Amino acid sequence: MKNIIIGSSAAGISAAETLRREDPTCEIIMISDEPNPLYSRPLISYYLAGELPEERIYYRPPDFYERNRIEAHLGRRAVRVEPRANRVILDNGEELEYDNLLLANGASPTFPEIEGLDKAGVFGFRRLSDAKEMLAMLPQVKEAVVLGGGLVGLKAAVGLKARGVDVTVAVGSPHLLSQMVDARAGEIYRALLEEHGIKVATGMEPAKILGDGRVTGVLMESGEELPAQLVVVGKGVRANLEPVEGTEVQYDYGVIIDEHCRTNIPNIYAAGDVAQSYDVVRGRHWTNALWPCAVEQGRVAALNMAGKEAVYRGSMGMNSVQFFDLPVISAGLAGLRERDFDSELIDQPGPRIYKRLVLRGDRLVGFILVGEIENAGIIRSLVERGVSVAELKDRLLRESFGFSEIMPLIEGRGERFPEREYQELIETMRLMS
Repeated sequence: MKNIIIGSSAAGISAAETLRREDPTCEIIMISDEPNPLYSRPLISYYLAGELPEERIYYRPPDFYERNRIEAHLGRRAVRVEPRANRVILDNGEELEYDNLLLANGASPTFPEIEGLDKAGVFGFRRLSDAKEMLAMLPQVKEAVVLGGGLVGLKAAVGLKARGVDVTVAVGSPHLLSQMVDARAGEIYRALLEEHGIKVATGMEPAKILGDGRVTGVLMESGEELPAQLVVVGKGVRANLEPVEGTEVQYDYGVIIDEHCRTNIPNIYAAGDVAQSYDVVRGRHWTNALWPCAVEQGRVAALNMAGKEAVYRGSMGMNSVQFFDLPVISAGLAGLRERDFDSELIDQPGPRIYKRLVLRGDRLVGFILVGEIENAGIIRSLVERGVSVAELKDRLLRESFGFSEIMPLIEGRGERFPEREYQELIETMRLMS
């Protein structure tokens, strides 16, 4: 059986390892447009900041492909998939045939449609090569402008500030991290960044990148000019759909997959940031571009490719990050600017502690925790399972709230907690009663 995997990051690596474990004799071909893709993408900001050396951000050894008997086409891009011919076309014209195909080719940064993006010194912040090229430029960089106040933009801003660069974050949204947290939490992080010397300008959109060949600044729509020798664009990502555009493979914002991580074409699967899977909170397909989701989707896809039926239960949006030792975790619908819930519970006992839970009826559908995040795992469980928390509402935000509080829910709704550890706990509780 010949399996082709397009992409060699979280989803692709997870799939390759699962395939090799399940079928030692199958043929595995991996395609990646990066020459050395075996690094952890979430760690490149720490490398940029000088907190991790390059060798520490690789999560698989250099001989990974040889050890797993994988035919690797590195530095090559898959430009077209031909489902009817079971064939993938590479950018060098090479044609590769498959029995099963996994699309794990991720996403790319989204750039605004403005003049000057082709100038030297303009970067996305998605790949290790981006960080390396930024570091190479630093001796000539005094000021940098980061366009976008999401996770990617702020990670880049903090990393550049750690290198001694004067950084301005220009955000079109009314507050920072607008896809992750609400305005109150966003203001906490604005104050924190400004306290550490990073300038923040909200409600500002870029109009033009200035400079003659090399960046000298950014002209904003307001008419203000921000001086810069380096510009980082952190305005979100889009799924890499080019190989399947115009084919029979169904896609929306991402390639649409079912509970087996299979597309509408029986022998084509998708996983990771390119995939659009079922969102357990929204109740419909959504793209949740998260490393853990990519790993699990890659595993499930590979099991099904190997003939072992496996089910992906779905995902929900969740992000966690820490800036200057202040952590935040956000999940579900709590960070959305539109109101997609019925009620909310809010507690802000200190200037840098903030808790917000949002509900539809008696069901939790999202949360934001800033500063005190110890109960994030428990609350996430309640959001994912969709159980009623009517009896817990007055205790959910208490500092003393813990696992013991949800034990009756687990025992009473065992079908919502199918994992072995929960089932063993339910059985123990029954034996003790």
